Amino acid sequence: MAIAVTAASVAHPTLALAQDAETIELAPVLVESATRTEIPLDETTKSVTVVTREEVETQKRIDSNVGDILSKTVPGFSPSNEANTNYGQTLRGRDFLTLIDGVPQSTPLRNGYRSLNTIDPESIERIEVVRGGTAVYGFGASGGLVNVVTKRPEDGDITFSATPGLRLSATHPADSLGSTTALQVSGRTGAVDYLASGSFATRGGHFDSNGDRIPADPTGIQGGLADSNTINLLAKLGTEFDDGRQRVQVTGLWHDFEQDSDFAALGQGGNRSAGTSATAVRGDRNPVNPGTENRNLNLEYTHADILGSAVTAQAYYAELDVVFGKFPGFGQTGIESEKLGSRLTVETPVEAGPVGLDVTWGLDFLHDETGQYVTDGPDIYPYFEQDALAGFAQLDVPVADFGLISGGLRYEHITLDVADFTNGDGDFVRGGELTFKEPLFNVTGTVFLNENLDLYGGFNQGFTVADISRSLSDGNFTSASEAESEVQKTNNYELGLRAAYDRWDGSVVGFYSTSENGTSFDKNLKIVKQPERIWGVEAAVNVDATDALRLGGTVTWMEGVVDTDDDGDYEEDLPALRIPPVKLTAYAEYDVTDWWTARLQALHSGDRNPDSTQFGGTDIDNYTVVDLYSSFAVGPGNLELGVENLFNAEYYPVINQAYSSVQSYQSFSYAQGPGTTVTAAYSLKF
Repeated sequence: MAIAVTAASVAHPTLALAQDAETIELAPVLVESATRTEIPLDETTKSVTVVTREEVETQKRIDSNVGDILSKTVPGFSPSNEANTNYGQTLRGRDFLTLIDGVPQSTPLRNGYRSLNTIDPESIERIEVVRGGTAVYGFGASGGLVNVVTKRPEDGDITFSATPGLRLSATHPADSLGSTTALQVSGRTGAVDYLASGSFATRGGHFDSNGDRIPADPTGIQGGLADSNTINLLAKLGTEFDDGRQRVQVTGLWHDFEQDSDFAALGQGGNRSAGTSATAVRGDRNPVNPGTENRNLNLEYTHADILGSAVTAQAYYAELDVVFGKFPGFGQTGIESEKLGSRLTVETPVEAGPVGLDVTWGLDFLHDETGQYVTDGPDIYPYFEQDALAGFAQLDVPVADFGLISGGLRYEHITLDVADFTNGDGDFVRGGELTFKEPLFNVTGTVFLNENLDLYGGFNQGFTVADISRSLSDGNFTSASEAESEVQKTNNYELGLRAAYDRWDGSVVGFYSTSENGTSFDKNLKIVKQPERIWGVEAAVNVDATDALRLGGTVTWMEGVVDTDDDGDYEEDLPALRIPPVKLTAYAEYDVTDWWTARLQALHSGDRNPDSTQFGGTDIDNYTVVDLYSSFAVGPGNLELGVENLFNAEYYPVINQAYSSVQSYQSFSYAQGPGTTVTAAYSLKF
């Protein structure tokens, strides 16, 4: 069969490139995130999107924010927040688990919404997105999975690359100038391979389509990108032995983002009814500069054949420190999270008569210590220590030559120690030990209708502790044991069709998910857990119109309802911070010559009018943003130009519109997105 997978939407086993006016057949695209073992993308029984290295290279010249890249390339993913947060960015309407090389970046015990901003795109090889809940990796993937795979060492002798660049606002160049520098060395010596890379970036002020300065933190506390500095270091060292059957690799990552702005006071002047945007105010309200520091150490071992089984073992250590901006009248808070974990995955082929079966089984362990603290006052939040153990088994059964059935079970056992604490109202909350035992089932399948068409679908369960820290600190609990029912289990269903022909490929899928403890916020920003239902449709298409012209796009539509009084009647819509409006993306990429490639792309976010009393439950107006990318072979390297918001559209990101649901927030949060912004970089490899 020949189901396709493209760089940024549907999956195809061969990727057609026309850089030299000819078609080159590449090897099948392999993914790990759907099954924990490498398989061709067209053989997966779930909705999976792979954003390839080429696509990341293009998108990072337009905007280097990972959340922005995913919003423009992945169906089901919410529009970008244009900020240093993924709060309000959902996958099929739910929170997702983010991994870097399998190392968890999300902090579900206390969600800081920084998981997409813990690595620079300069270090990314590809991004694998499982759209819909999955227990394959567990420990928080109730809405889906984003696995960022870091760059691998280059083949052959030692190579160096250097990429300096500049970024500025076309509507206000003087105070917006920023710079980027990326350096990398990579190679192989005998059985040893290595990679070391560093990227360094500064950002100036952000300005809207009128040339007015956007508040440094455009939502007041969630985190902004303006006036910031970023350092990102990645190192890999690996070796193969036993005739290539065994491999050991160690990876280290350090990512440090810090915002130091003279305009860190709350913005002012935003008024939705008057159509005026919030603008920046000089001043600094923060005792400590907001930022994110991420440190990962990852050890991996693979053996191709131990008693007939392929074995992958992983051990990792991760630290994440997030500092938020200070909201007037409240203390400035931060989140510290420290994780130590391991994974064992064993793939065992089983001979069962004429049918060959594959059994994938293993064990996961995660020790997680997470707490929220206050930089300028008494701590009013609980501190957690979690020990989580999960065993799983997955069976893949071919059905003659026309299908594949996959089914399995994962059993999670989580012990959570909660320290005593006094909440913001001055009430003492007794800690204790909470225990969660959850079996999670899945059954999915693919039917090969013919050489060009696949029908796939199935059922997956997901589980998460769902920001239990916020539940305890916001609720009227006197003891941690009362929050044992606050965890969230999701049931996810989908049915889709994939197609691939010589000149085009596409997919369409419908999905439906339910949860008894869906997580949102009320008008007072207090966390609420209520029964929910979410459903929607995603579609994508890619066309090789000629050898030089490629066209494509995606469509995402979803809706969701909530039972606010737990009476079985779903009386309200979920708010915009959970369910975004319809999202359309489109692109046209053209090889003008053998040394010049250009890409024009657009994202349209539609209208939505939810009937909701929750935070973010307000009307959302549509907007369209068009971007341009162009790459030129100049001298020994390539000159790359990116233009975000090419036509200088005046628009308000969904998150900024959603914040206007609270009248008192409009002044600082009803802020425009950036006007036309230009990036130029010159990449050189030698």
